[in-house]
Amino acid sequence: VFLENENKYRYATTEYFLGRVYFQIAQGAGPKRLSIMAKNIGFLIKNVPFASKKAEDHFNKAIEVAKEIGAKGVLGQAYLDLGLLHRAKGRTEQAKNYFSEAIQLFEECEAQVYLKRANEALVSLG
Repeated sequence: VFLENENKYRYATTEYFLGRVYFQIAQGAGPKRLSIMAKNIGFLIKNVPFASKKAEDHFNKAIEVAKEIGAKGVLGQAYLDLGLLHRAKGRTEQAKNYFSEAIQLFEECEAQVYLKRANEALVSLG
């Protein structure tokens, strides 16, 4: 709907948030009560095995659109979380590249909280 209405900022933001949701699924984050899992068994069976790939796809789409419209904040957040995804998968060189991109953007935006997170993530790689 956002894309059809040419609201690219909201589209980029939605893609970013979907990436975060799938990233959390891939990490096993969130409630693990049996009742919640039972209610969502169909969704979990279909999505858990592919959650990392779906997260990466959504982050990349957010990056593409954010670049197109110059939304540096969304772009930096997507780079940071894509770096975290790569770090979790053991892809340290890719993670470093994304963390570095995020740091540059957060410096430009003067987004101190995100800048701190991105720097800490980069340092964690050694």
